[in-house]
Amino acid sequence: MAMTGYHDDRDGDDRNERDRNTGNGFGRNPGRGEGPLTPDDIYEPVDPFRLIVDDLPRRARNIVRSIYGVVGAVAVVVGLALLLIPGKTMRVVAVALGLYFIVSGVARAIGAIVEPFLPGGWRVLDILFGTLLVIGGVVIMKDTAFSSEALALIVTITIGIGWIIEGVLTLLESWALPSSGWAVATAILSILAGVVILVSPVQSTVWLVMFTACALIVLGVMSLVRALTFGRGR
Repeated sequence: MAMTGYHDDRDGDDRNERDRNTGNGFGRNPGRGEGPLTPDDIYEPVDPFRLIVDDLPRRARNIVRSIYGVVGAVAVVVGLALLLIPGKTMRVVAVALGLYFIVSGVARAIGAIVEPFLPGGWRVLDILFGTLLVIGGVVIMKDTAFSSEALALIVTITIGIGWIIEGVLTLLESWALPSSGWAVATAILSILAGVVILVSPVQSTVWLVMFTACALIVLGVMSLVRALTFGRGR
């Protein structure tokens, strides 16, 4: 019995040595420096934000393709309208904004009146805010030409202020970086561009409208191309 136990231990050691040399049957050989198996050797990591087109059903592909097509067509149409007839396009935008303000204000005021569990203070604030939205929408609809120009000017000034703030913040953060040459250059350019916009907002509005129109056309064409090629075999 003692000899049997001795042979069993030796057989177990031989099996362990054989497993180390052969890699336990999984194709890995630790004796050759390959090391033990890891989860990465068995499961391939998958990016959760990656859209695997081949795994989508045909209906889902058609829906995604349709979304690309509609977004691209709308972007191209709006870009061409801004480029060819910017005045009328901005008036249409002003009318749409005025209608949105009126509808949103009425809905907010009615919701504040009929909501049974809304606190009194919030009810009053919602009614006042809804009333202000309605008044703003009516003012915009009353003079669409002036409203469109004022809207474009406000957007331009807002962009200029935003660029200055972004440049200042980037400049302040760049001092903590080891190599901050590009960050400093970008911050200075952003500040200068914002100052130029604030100094001459009317001319800047024209250039921003043209730039927006060209960007919409380019992005729209890219979206249309994506709609034609999405899910197609390569």
